[in-house]
Amino acid sequence: MSDEIKVGRLARDFTSADITINRAAESGPLRLSFPASSEAPVERWFGTEVLSHQASAIRMERVATGAAPLLFNHDWNDPIGMIDAGRIQGGRLWVDAHLFDTARAAEVAKMVEGGLRNVSIGYEIVEMTESAKQTYTATEWLPLEVSIVTVPADASVGLGRSAESESKPVRLVRMPEPAASAAVPEAAKLAAQPKEPIVAENVNAAAGASADPTVRMSALQAEEQRREAVRNLCAANKIDQRVEAQWIEDGTPLTDVAKEILAVMADRSQGKANTAAALGLSGKETSRYSLFRAIRAMHYGARSPDALREAAFELECSREVAKKIGRGDTANILVPSEVLSRPIDREAATRAMATSPGSKGGYMVNVQELDFLSILRNRSVAMAMGARNMPGLVGNVAIPRQTGKSTVTWQAGEGTSITASDQALGQLSMTPKTAIIITDVSEQLLRQATPSAEAFVMADLAATIAIDGVDNAVINGTGGAQPLGIKNTTGITSGQDASSATYAKVLAFVSTAGAANAIRGNPGFVTTTAGAAKLMQVQRFTSTDTPVWTGNMMDGQLVGFNAMSSEQLASGNLIFGSWDEVVIGEWGVLELSTDNGGTRFNQAQVGIRAMWMVDVLVRYPQAFVVSTNLS
Repeated sequence: MSDEIKVGRLARDFTSADITINRAAESGPLRLSFPASSEAPVERWFGTEVLSHQASAIRMERVATGAAPLLFNHDWNDPIGMIDAGRIQGGRLWVDAHLFDTARAAEVAKMVEGGLRNVSIGYEIVEMTESAKQTYTATEWLPLEVSIVTVPADASVGLGRSAESESKPVRLVRMPEPAASAAVPEAAKLAAQPKEPIVAENVNAAAGASADPTVRMSALQAEEQRREAVRNLCAANKIDQRVEAQWIEDGTPLTDVAKEILAVMADRSQGKANTAAALGLSGKETSRYSLFRAIRAMHYGARSPDALREAAFELECSREVAKKIGRGDTANILVPSEVLSRPIDREAATRAMATSPGSKGGYMVNVQELDFLSILRNRSVAMAMGARNMPGLVGNVAIPRQTGKSTVTWQAGEGTSITASDQALGQLSMTPKTAIIITDVSEQLLRQATPSAEAFVMADLAATIAIDGVDNAVINGTGGAQPLGIKNTTGITSGQDASSATYAKVLAFVSTAGAANAIRGNPGFVTTTAGAAKLMQVQRFTSTDTPVWTGNMMDGQLVGFNAMSSEQLASGNLIFGSWDEVVIGEWGVLELSTDNGGTRFNQAQVGIRAMWMVDVLVRYPQAFVVSTNLS
């Protein structure tokens, strides 16, 4: 089945290209050889675009006849050379080019020789094939020009250059839908993704005239889809019906709805460990609560009625929390949220965390408020870099995200049909994943009732959860029983080259994210201490003291962005991203149990097991660029 959509001139980037520079003679023209395009997927307004690099897919006539120019920043009024030849090699389109013998070209040549390695190709698509997964493969496309660029283009939009870039019909071949298989999990369904491009009716067409073949959805139908998407998102996130009605009647765009819902969810959880685990304890009752009494009741209760009597208040609190979260009877201790947010003795907590070596992240962040929750959050490099914390969650949570955006179309003339578009909104879910930590406490320490002893244990548990649990999951989580971390999230840019690191290669991390229009609120770099040491020795400019990493090795700046080192990353890892696109959800019920079996019994130790429920969500994967070969 074939159809048409209207697509203008497009561009895509090939940042940090491997440009080979040749000069035949001292006075001869500068000749370049480099890859200009690949089959890497790019998000467009109509879906995910892939350029086929089969020989039959690329119309090489402009390149073969020497008619394709080499431009600077896609400016047709700023030509700097010509493309001499092109070839397909290793799934890429490689081009050979020469620069003009002009002052402008010589200026650009100095930039290239000085490390400018960003290239971009401008092209038109003639035919695309649509798969069942809303991926569009360009099976016939025409390279128009190649550019050396300083800042990569926004890959999600077309490249407009006066009248030459007006939208043109593109043949669209739709592949048949496969037979229905297993049901798609609800969390993975898009809440408001149209199956067909939204195209407005030609309301100005003369009576009796045949309809434009691209017309498939009226403006009324598009508005109904928006309203249905708002209803779905409001229902999933328990938004007040009055707010829902206001969004619907005001015509609020889906992107704004997504932002508002995320803000509402953040407000609901502000300052709370878990609304379900909060018992309304007074300050005096919170101070009275003893973690050690609760642990002793679990550990000695079967053989010491006195331990149970001493912990009557703590056991009653645990039963009330269990009722509120629907757990029923449990032999474990559930700690109220008020206790988790009460101040911990500063000296004891600092001493406990000082026992964590650098490999555990003990050096990373200075703790400002030493209660359990502050330690848990402030010890996380992800949160220090700007990841959003969302405590106080109850049940599964749906998080909205934008999967497409509206586009601007210039009407070619009165009565000409244009394509209407709307933002597309996706829905991701967060479900609690349980992190389990076990620490050993001596019988002698457990028998003490001093606040400093409790502070020591609470600080150690919080720091271990934060570093070995939450922070590690944000970066390295593999999904399934544990959260899905940045490195394993589909859609991030992985495999960015950082071997024999140079200034240009580090800049390419930023330009790659920029090409996806993904540099947002809190961008920054994270690497290992060894990686930071390496980057502190990389010079931006030769024979000068201009390192790319400035500041100290733990907290510095890398090419103008905040940078931190953490041993949570594997050797050779370097991550750049907008960290506020990471959401860390906490269900916030600290559950404790004890074990003194086997070796612990013989050593007079008690094993304290703590469980904390969290999940991680990367709302916009394109915001992260990852390398594993920093050297």
